[in-house]
Amino acid sequence: MGYLGLVADYDLPPVSLPHRKPRRSKKCPVAALTDAQRAANGAHARRRVKVEHAISGAKRLGCVAQTYRNKSNSFNDRIMAIACGIWNWHLTQKKTNLI
Repeated sequence: MGYLGLVADYDLPPVSLPHRKPRRSKKCPVAALTDAQRAANGAHARRRVKVEHAISGAKRLGCVAQTYRNKSNSFNDRIMAIACGIWNWHLTQKKTNLI
């Protein structure tokens, strides 16, 4: 699920987390998610897959995927912007059937 205290420690926008299945107990012997929670988890998964595919597309540029040891933050941002730009260009070319 991830570290849940991060939002409390820092001033961040709200984080979207999937619903967790409750533990079985004497009060609740059948632990299951409701249909609404399952639907919400499905919608969350569809959004997450799009983000993960975009990140993996940017990592096709080798310097983004490999260990990077430069100390300049502006150069880090520039490399990531270039990688995302190349990936976005690839997606536009794919839509126009040029690749």
